[in-house]
Amino acid sequence: MVIGNGNVDRPHHRIPRRDMTIRPFPVPAEGQQSRHVVLDRLREWAEGQAEDSVAWYLRDKAVRRGISRVLRGCAILLGIAGGVVPLVSAASAGSGASWGYVLLAMAGGCLAFDHFFGLSSAWMRDIATAQALQRALTEFRLDWATEELCTATEDHEVDLVVRRREKLIRALVMRTAELVEAETDEWLSEFRSNIGDLSRRSGWPAPAAQPSAGFAHSVEPAARQSDVT
Repeated sequence: MVIGNGNVDRPHHRIPRRDMTIRPFPVPAEGQQSRHVVLDRLREWAEGQAEDSVAWYLRDKAVRRGISRVLRGCAILLGIAGGVVPLVSAASAGSGASWGYVLLAMAGGCLAFDHFFGLSSAWMRDIATAQALQRALTEFRLDWATEELCTATEDHEVDLVVRRREKLIRALVMRTAELVEAETDEWLSEFRSNIGDLSRRSGWPAPAAQPSAGFAHSVEPAARQSDVT
């Protein structure tokens, strides 16, 4: 099949990407009359978009989960050491009891880093969003398979089948976008809350301007990688 840019359609090989981007829309070549071929191209595009989103959230989850576990593990070990050091120092009549406060402060720093950068909450949201996307994709494939079993002979019946399949594709694309936007809105809300909390605790003035509501939907989820780095 030849698509609008004149390139021959070839089997798609998925390339891992860091940023979540939209795939090029499969514009049919001029004069192409087969509606079923067009629907198949749109179906592959919609499924690929959903699969890319799932893969992105699973990769993001793995990174944030690993960092969160390291920080919380360090906090536990440092907290235990901070409690044991003064006891050992007192039992041995040593002078290293003050190191307990240092270790406890480091433990609190690990937990604060995890909290203010939203690492634990972020990878939990990644899991929930990836599962919701997988569920939407599975429902779409089941509905599409059901439509494939329908046989239409009359022209008006064929038109009805085409319209139903077009609605299925549109529903999957919109559902994918809604889930990504909802997760991004949650991240923005948590980020603003953490910034405000940090400003109150440190006594710094809060930012004078807040991003508008429209900006919330324009922020690409991949920008959250900067929270970690």
